[in-house]
Amino acid sequence: MKKILILEDNPAILAHIARLVQELDRKEAVYPFDNVKDAYQCAIEKTIDLFIIDIILDTNKPGDASGLNFVENIRKINHYTFVPVIFVSSLEDAKLYTYENLHCYRFIEKPFDDNQLKQLVNQCLRFSETQNVTKTLYFRKNGIILAVEKDDIVYAESINHVMHIHTRRDDALSVPYITLKKLLEDIDDNGFIQCSRSVIINKKFIQNVDVSNGMIQLKDGYGSVEIGIRFKKNIKESLTIQNNPVCDNNELMPT
Repeated sequence: MKKILILEDNPAILAHIARLVQELDRKEAVYPFDNVKDAYQCAIEKTIDLFIIDIILDTNKPGDASGLNFVENIRKINHYTFVPVIFVSSLEDAKLYTYENLHCYRFIEKPFDDNQLKQLVNQCLRFSETQNVTKTLYFRKNGIILAVEKDDIVYAESINHVMHIHTRRDDALSVPYITLKKLLEDIDDNGFIQCSRSVIINKKFIQNVDVSNGMIQLKDGYGSVEIGIRFKKNIKESLTIQNNPVCDNNELMPT
């Protein structure tokens, strides 16, 4: 699922852009905001695939360019260096700056054509699908932002409402009040699979899977995790789809 963040101070235009995006024949998560603070917090907590930004966010402030400042800060985050940005504004003088310094995908002036915006959104989402950038997840704990790269996660286990994220660096990041469902949504990668009510696992760290005994052995000495009874069928089908042979004793040996 692609995630689109819209930052626009005019409520009517904000709702209109959000509606146009939702009319596309795609399943997208749309995050509309009318202020920089909430938009930036969302960008930190989620992994956004496309930004649609108004440059002037405070019409009562002469020379306001809050949208430009927002994108300048976003570009300082590694995984947002090349994420597409569409600027929607009546401030024509900003066009050259946005292309040369902020590497925006397109600048369109208000009032804009609805079909043109839809086409641009589709183009940007296709562009983001071709990017092979390591995704970084961000978590807030005790007022501190913690970061972990998705590809470093071996498995995650929820215990007493605390998510323990085990990484290839032999450490565990403990974050309270995050559900497995929420973590899977944030990871947004079919390379991860839920194997019990409390555990999700990164498939690339699987050594072998013993379905009959309900056990997954991990590579490189990372131990093993149990398969929940109700998850055995899903585990077996998921790994078989990846062309892993199924042994007579119900053991799957990843290739």
